[in-house]
Amino acid sequence: MGSRIRLTSKGSKLIAIVLVASVVGAGFGYWMLAPKMPSPLVTHTTQRTSLVTSSKASSTSTSSSTTATTGTTLWLNVTASKPVSYYLALLKSTQTQPYVQLAWELQGLPDLTNATAVAKITYLALNATNPEVKEAFQLMMKGGTPDPRDYTYTVPDYNTELQVLYWLALQNEFKKDDTLALAIAMVNGFWVTIGDNQVRWSVRKDANDLLGFLRETNELQSARGYYQLENYPLEAKVCLAWTGGDPNRGGHMTTQRGGNVRRPLNIHALTEYSSRPIDLTGYEWNTVSVDTLRRARQLVEERAWIDRSVDKTVNSLEEYFYLSSRPAWNFTWPENQGFVRVNGETTLNRNFNNADFEFEHFILYGKAIGVCGDEAVLIDALSKSWGISTTIVTRTWQGPDGNNHMHVAYYEPVSRVWKALEKQVSTFDSRERGKGAQNLYIFKPPVVHCNFFDGQQDDKQRLLMLRFYYSMKNVATEDVIQIFTHGMSNSQMKQWLLYS
Repeated sequence: MGSRIRLTSKGSKLIAIVLVASVVGAGFGYWMLAPKMPSPLVTHTTQRTSLVTSSKASSTSTSSSTTATTGTTLWLNVTASKPVSYYLALLKSTQTQPYVQLAWELQGLPDLTNATAVAKITYLALNATNPEVKEAFQLMMKGGTPDPRDYTYTVPDYNTELQVLYWLALQNEFKKDDTLALAIAMVNGFWVTIGDNQVRWSVRKDANDLLGFLRETNELQSARGYYQLENYPLEAKVCLAWTGGDPNRGGHMTTQRGGNVRRPLNIHALTEYSSRPIDLTGYEWNTVSVDTLRRARQLVEERAWIDRSVDKTVNSLEEYFYLSSRPAWNFTWPENQGFVRVNGETTLNRNFNNADFEFEHFILYGKAIGVCGDEAVLIDALSKSWGISTTIVTRTWQGPDGNNHMHVAYYEPVSRVWKALEKQVSTFDSRERGKGAQNLYIFKPPVVHCNFFDGQQDDKQRLLMLRFYYSMKNVATEDVIQIFTHGMSNSQMKQWLLYS
């Protein structure tokens, strides 16, 4: 049984905007380290039109501080590191952003004492040949420090995304252009921002475990000749690294509220933590554990659900659990509504956002439980267990029935597009086509913390759609189907997920 589960019972048309960006990539060579202060950097800059094109940097290895391999990894000689102040001065001497700000924000971390870890972050930043490394640091500098005005409780006064990156550097070597490690730091800083001390210690462990797990998965993909997750673009890695599902839902309970009126109350939805820090129970409820991801990876292999084609893999999962004529799913709305006990808490048997619970329920009873949002969270976790990047989409209709539906969108790496299965995108289509447009909400992992709890009510749904969704209103159903079945370019999704 998973380490964190105790189960006791059963607008108009959408026009795809093509992002055309010229990204300046800097290739920094390796340099000889001066005894006290760093020598001026020798750099060259090449204008690039692709976000994933790498430039070759001339390199002179420094025997006292690094060992450069001919592969993709830059290994540091941990016995030859200089003081923390050296690496901070090295970053500042570039006189270039985001590296100068990176130095100042590193300096603000409460436990910055390990020079080797700071060296790893410095070399990751300055030796990058992939422009997305610089892009990731720019995003971290923009959004990683919480604004205390957004919270009614005390939050850290330092860059929490950089804090997680430092924790990763304490226990891991960074690969050259290691945007996977950067992505894990970017999304997990949010839990450090809103979490209590127990949560922060758990995030430190979980982030390190997740990096190890995803690197293992990358090697399994390589051994089978599949596309490797470490070659994904930045926005796909950010979504892959997010283990929190869709935290706008998080279990419900019914409580007496005067007379005979009873209404559902959230238990662990993130909205509950806009006025108080999230505790360990809430954090573990909302995030899938690495233990569950390991067991899920074994399960999808044993059941032969994985395939070289990401399309086929996602289709196998969706058909088995939800879309076939006899799915492995216990639907609980509206006719089977009831209550279950999860981690000692009573909740309505739907809208859990608890992938650990869903996986355990399936293992014990042969079926998962809940509604479409619960299926989306489970498919999200199962897909990520094999290194497939996903995020969750919510669609609401403006017709008289006010239906809504949730499902995953996934990154297809061969064609570099984001897609969703046609059966999922077409749900309710026969009833709703021509009766009004849809509102479309794509979950954005929290890389920018400011104003994160701001939101607005959906027009027809009792849903508070916060800033962690990219929102499109009044979208024709036909356009939604076309966009997600043909695929949305990764450059467009990057704009929506990281910059909107």
